[in-house]
Amino acid sequence: MLVSLEDARAHLRIDSFSGESPDDAWLEIMIPAISEAVLLWLKDEDRAYEVDSEGERGDVRPVVRAAVLVELASQYRFRESEGAAHVPAHWGHGYNLGIGATALLTPLRRSTVA
Repeated sequence: MLVSLEDARAHLRIDSFSGESPDDAWLEIMIPAISEAVLLWLKDEDRAYEVDSEGERGDVRPVVRAAVLVELASQYRFRESEGAAHVPAHWGHGYNLGIGATALLTPLRRSTVA
């Protein structure tokens, strides 16, 4: 997962005084699903991570974490997709993420044009 349950709760402003939230079941499904969608959209999983001087994968890039949280918030607010900010049709095909997450991730996406 690219973000933790605690990161998601904080971003969505979900208070859980008892340790669990009624939204946790939804978050436990959606965090991995959106993380996978982001990685697939990037077309190269390594682009989601910082790389150290020796070429080793490190932490998740802040912009990737932000994109996951933005997409998670959109999915949380618009659970039926009605009213969500979709990518305009003239941008082409292959945009399975909302406009906010897409805008954050576009500089990292691996090009498939030769």
